[in-house]
Amino acid sequence: MFQTKSAIGNSAGMIPFNSTDPTFIIKMGSKKICEANEAAIAGHANQNPIGKELMDVVHIVPNAGPNITPVYFDEEWFILKQETLLWEGSQHLKVRLERREGVPDFEVMQSLKNMIGFLLHRVRSPLTGIQGYAELIEDNSDIGESQKYLDKITEGVDELFNLLDDLDDLEKIPLKRIDLNNFSAEPSEIINDIISDYPAKVQKNITLQETNYSAPLQCNSGDMRRILSFLIDNAVEYAPADKHEITISRSSKNSIKISHTGNSIPESISNQLFYPFVTTKARELGIGLTMALLYAKRYYGSIFLTDNNPFRETSFLFCLPPSNDYQSSSLL
Repeated sequence: MFQTKSAIGNSAGMIPFNSTDPTFIIKMGSKKICEANEAAIAGHANQNPIGKELMDVVHIVPNAGPNITPVYFDEEWFILKQETLLWEGSQHLKVRLERREGVPDFEVMQSLKNMIGFLLHRVRSPLTGIQGYAELIEDNSDIGESQKYLDKITEGVDELFNLLDDLDDLEKIPLKRIDLNNFSAEPSEIINDIISDYPAKVQKNITLQETNYSAPLQCNSGDMRRILSFLIDNAVEYAPADKHEITISRSSKNSIKISHTGNSIPESISNQLFYPFVTTKARELGIGLTMALLYAKRYYGSIFLTDNNPFRETSFLFCLPPSNDYQSSSLL
């Protein structure tokens, strides 16, 4: 559900468009747009949306969460905000599409990828040398008591290589959007396949809910598996160890929700979740959600934290846009 606030307009007919976010004015009880700001007109291919129904101009994702409504407009994702407005003597709704905070844009991710590529090159070479010398020492039968120290060195080097492999996976994700018409994937098959990889004691606490939506989604099946694997792994890891209650549902035609009843995300990091290296785990990189988001963006999609309440659940929503023709472009 949307949260509605109250506002007062100017009796002379002036509308307080006090935001650069796309904003629409709708007469109460009507679905049609009766006014829009410059950002809304520009995002509608510079065509005036007045007279059109809001749902024909923006794509609103239903059933997302108690306090959030994702909206797709002009090939971008926003959060819907609305308030009542007294304008020209009658009640109206002022609908604003709020730009998302805490989500890295193209320029940020390109800079991070460049930095990661540089570090990978610089760090792998000396690590490979250390690993080689450790293997030579291990082949020496006279090392005796030093073996336990050598084992620690080897374990540390292996752990570093695993971290570098994860960074390599992140660095290799292209930042170019894909023509959606070339791909189709059946999410329920992919989800069942992911669940089957977990131990039986974990599987029994994961529920894939029945859905009325059976149409495939416009996404490469391999990339969809990567996106959903990151989100399901995250739920399995952060749900309580003794009670993994995880629910996966197709909450709308073009969205999939992954929820768990476990520990909520600390407020100190919840606003930066989709940036890399944000984690509460000392020995992990915190790049899983970043990678999931980058893969989603390739298909004009996004991921939202839709609930984070210890008395309800923690939920992530993977959203794709409605089925239309799209052209490839960079993630600007």
